[in-house]
Amino acid sequence: MYINRYSFIFIINLYRNNLKECILSFVVYSIKGGVGKTTLSVQISQMVDYTYVTNDSHSSAHNLMPEEKGFLVSIDEYEQIPYDDKVVYDFGGFKDNRINEIVKQAHKIVIPTLTSIVDVQATMATLKDVLEINKNIIIVVNRTKNNNKAVELKEYLQEEITKIDSNVNIPIIFVRESSVLEDSLFDCEYVETKAGNNRFKRHIYRNAIEDMIELKKVLEK
Repeated sequence: MYINRYSFIFIINLYRNNLKECILSFVVYSIKGGVGKTTLSVQISQMVDYTYVTNDSHSSAHNLMPEEKGFLVSIDEYEQIPYDDKVVYDFGGFKDNRINEIVKQAHKIVIPTLTSIVDVQATMATLKDVLEINKNIIIVVNRTKNNNKAVELKEYLQEEITKIDSNVNIPIIFVRESSVLEDSLFDCEYVETKAGNNRFKRHIYRNAIEDMIELKKVLEK
């Protein structure tokens, strides 16, 4: 069978795109605890069917994941954290020098924040650290409510990011407050999977589902 030059280029590009899709790994990280890292990490890992890895010994999420899908890499047991493809790394709210190589290689770094001044300060500190080794960052303003506070915070963050590096483009997205998302840690199931085809559940879960789908789009860009 004859394949002309343009068909060959198309096939090669298609192969490269498929290969790229197969080798993504993500990091969810903040130096501050309590900003929803684990909830986001679990949802992302279940949404894209990746392995979940955490360095936080106080987290139990890895034990609730499906078999061979959740792992703990504690400081006591691992001198280094192995990097692998198709992994969501949930890095706890504390300093851990082992994470630097993972952050450097990851496709995207998700930095969650809440709207309080303490959380925002921690977000900026985390952002400065991460920018030194990987500029592929997404900021997620977590547990937002229907008011202007989140929008004002987004504008503030955009201004502060420009001061740090005017050439970097960091998406800032909202994940609305949802008991459905918080409760998902009890079974570590992706919210859309949990809703299934039940129209009533899909209506109740709609905000959480929409926000996770939007996050997935940004992650895979």
